[in-house]
Amino acid sequence: MAYEQKNNQPYTVRVYEQGCKECGYCIEVCPRNVFVQANYFNDKGYRPVQVKFPEKCIGCRRCFFACPDFSIDVKQGGKDSL
Repeated sequence: MAYEQKNNQPYTVRVYEQGCKECGYCIEVCPRNVFVQANYFNDKGYRPVQVKFPEKCIGCRRCFFACPDFSIDVKQGGKDSL
């Protein structure tokens, strides 16, 4: 199945790094490889996930639904939408 960006609208993805517990589910479910593991630790001692390629996001929200800690937001629109 090919993944196309819905309605040709840009999406903004934000990871709340202090809430991320390094499970990596978002990395596994993302069909466009938007996320990477950080090379630093958050205040809780976890290496949070980072949004490395936000321009690749197609708005499928798989990462949002996979995150057990509710640490990811996906919004339609540019960076000002979050």
